[in-house]
Amino acid sequence: MDGVLYSLGIVFYEICSGGERPAELEQKQIGETTHGGETGAEELFDEEDFNPFLQGETIHHDGELSMYQNMLSDYNLSDDDSRSSYDMAFQVQGDGPRKRRTQNENYNMCSVSVEPLKEKGVPRSLCDLIANMLDCANGTLRKDETYQDMSEVRDDLQLMLDKPSIYLHGQDMARLSYTGLQIGDTLFGRNAELSTIKEAYRRTVAGDNELVTIYGHSGTGKSTLAFEFGKYVLSEGGILLSGKFDQRQQGKPFSALASAFNQYCGILLQDCGLAPSKQKLAHQINHVLGREAHHLAKLIPNLATILGLESNCIIHDEGCTNAQNRVQYLLCRFVAVISSTFAATVTLCLDDLQWADSASIAAVNQLLLTGGIASQHAKFFFLGCYREGETDKCNPLWKTLCNNDLVNARSTDVKLDCMDEETLTTMVSETLCLLPRLTRSLSSIIYHKTKGNPLFVSQLMISLGKEGLLRASLSRRRWEWDKEKVQCQKLPVNVAMFFTKSIEALSEDVKASLCVLSCFGSSAETAFIKTLERLLQKTLLSNLDAAVEEGLLDKKDGRYHFSHDRIQEAAYNMMNFLDQGRFHFSYGMALAPLADRDGEGNDSILLTAANQLNLAGPEAVQDKSQNVTVANLNLQAGKKAMEMSDFVLAYSYFDNGISFLRKKHWEEHYRLSLELFGLAARCALTNGDIVSLKLLSEQVIAYGRSYEDKLNVLYLVTCSLAFSSKLPESIEKGLDILTNLGIDLQESRSTEECIQETTTLLSTRTDDEILNTRQMTDPTMIMAMKFLTKLEFGMTLTKPRSVPFVTQKMIELSLAKGMSPMSPIGFVYLGSFISKLGDIRSGYRSVELALSLLDKVGAESAGEVICIATQVKIFVEPIQAALEYHDDGYAASMVAGDVYNALLNTMLRRGCMYVAGVNLQTMREEYDEMGNLAKKNNHSIFLVHAKQIQRDVLTLAGSDEEVTIPEEQKLVASNNSVMKNFCFRKAYSSFMFRSYDDAKEYVSKFYDCRENAWANLMVTHINTALYTGLISYWVARKSRDTKYWFARGNESKLTFKRWAESSQWTFENKWYLLEAEESFCYNDYEVAKLFYKQAISSAKLHKFVHEEALAYELAAYFYLELGEMEQSMEYFLAAHERYHAWGAFGKCNSLFVFIKSSFSQASVLQNFL
Repeated sequence: MDGVLYSLGIVFYEICSGGERPAELEQKQIGETTHGGETGAEELFDEEDFNPFLQGETIHHDGELSMYQNMLSDYNLSDDDSRSSYDMAFQVQGDGPRKRRTQNENYNMCSVSVEPLKEKGVPRSLCDLIANMLDCANGTLRKDETYQDMSEVRDDLQLMLDKPSIYLHGQDMARLSYTGLQIGDTLFGRNAELSTIKEAYRRTVAGDNELVTIYGHSGTGKSTLAFEFGKYVLSEGGILLSGKFDQRQQGKPFSALASAFNQYCGILLQDCGLAPSKQKLAHQINHVLGREAHHLAKLIPNLATILGLESNCIIHDEGCTNAQNRVQYLLCRFVAVISSTFAATVTLCLDDLQWADSASIAAVNQLLLTGGIASQHAKFFFLGCYREGETDKCNPLWKTLCNNDLVNARSTDVKLDCMDEETLTTMVSETLCLLPRLTRSLSSIIYHKTKGNPLFVSQLMISLGKEGLLRASLSRRRWEWDKEKVQCQKLPVNVAMFFTKSIEALSEDVKASLCVLSCFGSSAETAFIKTLERLLQKTLLSNLDAAVEEGLLDKKDGRYHFSHDRIQEAAYNMMNFLDQGRFHFSYGMALAPLADRDGEGNDSILLTAANQLNLAGPEAVQDKSQNVTVANLNLQAGKKAMEMSDFVLAYSYFDNGISFLRKKHWEEHYRLSLELFGLAARCALTNGDIVSLKLLSEQVIAYGRSYEDKLNVLYLVTCSLAFSSKLPESIEKGLDILTNLGIDLQESRSTEECIQETTTLLSTRTDDEILNTRQMTDPTMIMAMKFLTKLEFGMTLTKPRSVPFVTQKMIELSLAKGMSPMSPIGFVYLGSFISKLGDIRSGYRSVELALSLLDKVGAESAGEVICIATQVKIFVEPIQAALEYHDDGYAASMVAGDVYNALLNTMLRRGCMYVAGVNLQTMREEYDEMGNLAKKNNHSIFLVHAKQIQRDVLTLAGSDEEVTIPEEQKLVASNNSVMKNFCFRKAYSSFMFRSYDDAKEYVSKFYDCRENAWANLMVTHINTALYTGLISYWVARKSRDTKYWFARGNESKLTFKRWAESSQWTFENKWYLLEAEESFCYNDYEVAKLFYKQAISSAKLHKFVHEEALAYELAAYFYLELGEMEQSMEYFLAAHERYHAWGAFGKCNSLFVFIKSSFSQASVLQNFL
């Protein structure tokens, strides 16, 4: 083996030297044949083919790689077969004979120096390779470096060919001897994981939404993998938003999420070359979001700069139903605007999700869940990283990951473990720019000490360099180490203890400064550190710079960053618990004076100061006067968090503020206490924390000095009862409060009389006079209007006949006391009631007035007003136009954080689509999405309604898919509205599939429910009136109780006749069809024929394909009963065709079965084939 390696080494020497032989060989006359049959090295090759590569030429770097490729191929070293060096074949180019060594052949070997090669400029690594092959004769045999077989030579040459920058060209050892070992950001052993994430991303680019989570223990390289993927996103033309959560910076609203968007906007601002992109984005944001963009600007300061908004011009409203829902919706729209503006996929990458605040996770939820970013038709990819073992079932992240049934994105989990020994060897090899064969002994020691944790490995290697155990050799131009000393070094058992030991080795001043920085999280701005230096009168910057030199901190983009979270944790944990609290409190109090100053720039100081004080807790207070200071600071921080729509964080500030209050605070600090308790109660309601709301409101009710001071929490309690499905209790409490305010609904007359009185009241004023009515300024009356609005909502579901009395009182107060943001609700409900009584044109005028009022009093109630107004509009305008109106209503509701009316707009929009005859496959998808939205928001009534219609859609479409509605039976038994809808759906389905007995049974039950109901005019009334009328005429023809069923059918017919007067487009065909069915019942056949034809023609003209099919079908039954078989068959065929166009394949099959049973086989085959 030694002889063959030596001989090949000589060959490589001659190749690299341009054909020159080693001087040592010339002196020993290697070319002569020695005694005993020994053969010289050159006899291995034909003389003329000795140097087939660069014979007679000097080596140039441009030709190096091709030369090494030739060396691999021409000497069979590129073969993957790991054959013994004794069987290695040496062959040359050309047609000459191949010569082969045998085990019995030996050489006279002598020591050969490679210095001449170095002088010729041959790369040192290649010189070392040749020297290692000749080591057996040089007398400097090194076990770790000398080649053992040919496969090692092959592998080393291949690495030089594949990675010349690492293994071929030398390092600047002079620089490294000064700077020390540098660990790069190269990713090792994660190619499979990176490929998985890239594949998921490519699916997103192709049109899907994807969610990928990277998890693993600390130090396994989650952030590095995410960073590497981020570079790929940018290289592919994608948009990258990246942020990082911080355990010590949870006092800032939406922390990492807001930072990710702000950083992206900052890039657009800083790069002059992106000015056109910035202007384009600003235009689109203003176009899509309008003034609502102001709410995002509170979270994203750089967006305010892009839009040219001054901080004092940003809207700070308190009328939002749920500001957190609003900001979630606006973030979805913002992502959609970014994606559409630049026609690119938006990637959101958030690190350290285990420390994420619940508001941020809720926003990510909205981006991922059905109805979020998916509804905006934008391409969105989410990548999140979190530590394994640090999320439990109470963590908001856990709940998100378990929400797979609602997530509108494919989910992929990527787990990172520690590196195996082979991967670690590669990492050490490439870091030191030494071949793996040379570093394997060092890698083995490091692996057994670190168990392959990437962070531990890199920090240990840096530590070895600092201690001189891993050093740059200037003489050998490479790294060297003392294996025995490295092996004997004692290390901590884990990476956290390793960092603690590293910090302990620093000077006291540097350690103290690191502890200060650790109290504020994983990073801090340089400007903020300068402020701390001044306030604390401590030297910080120079000490932190020293930590940067030690590799514990990074300094970039005007910030100091801990190199890893574990370093920050190690620095923080060096302080004992009492010292931590003491330091937090002192830092917070030092910042407090700056936090009191006005100005946008001080918001961050305010939140930071309050967070520091809250981390310390009330026990850290040393002076009684400090309690009020801290409580006030928390009040201001909570208000700021509310402005930024983070109500969970806001509640935390208010709750902490309350905890700092001392005994007798209601007597000594009444206004401060009232504000803290009142705002905390509001946040508790928004967050769904009913228990806390109850406790807080009890305090205000007990200690409030006036009824007016208690109104806000009384309103919150009323809302909580409604949200808790305790509507009767909510209504009762609301009525009691209004009575205390001197407001009586006076339900002493009929509903119709109340509506007429209100109409008469308005008739004395013109529309302009109403629109120019002064604004309401009395705080008590404004609260009264809010209570009336809640009553309107609650009574609509439980006491619908009382709603007009609430409406009347709202309009009376608006005219007498001024218009409030709630006033449009009264006018729009009045318009709906007037329309319900038959005067649709007057009702239409009233809803138009309500919509105009929104421009006068604000859009707080816009979602509800648009929703009710649209339901009146569809009785005047073509129903297809209503879809756009409900889209506006949904957007207005979400902007106000009003989920209920957003869902109501969504549900009624789908109702309009169904009545308009939209294809059933589309309706199937729409109701599936509606069900998911209702489920996500825990609205069981909406969920049951959506699932009931979806069940009919699936049946008509011929699907076997099961629709389970667990809540249905319970709600049917307890809620008259749900019961009524249940009976109608059953009657409708029975009618469509010609089940007479079931249709009769359920339509009778429907009429029983309807007798007890009063409701606004809505799209649902269209189908209920049509199909109950058709069923009534069907039953009238077949039952003995003809008079009763004729009356029911006639009621529906007259309703559609009246509706057709206001909207011929939507209602004419339905009226004609009911007229035809009535004529059929009266045996007035010629009139019936005429009306059937008119119904078919009108449905076709106005694009109602499903009702065209229905008219054909009913006419076919009519002709079948008359015995006109040919005409009947023609109409059945036309009905079959139209139902098929609607997507009602199940109905088509049912119809075909009936036709087969009613006509001769020959007739059926002739017509259908």
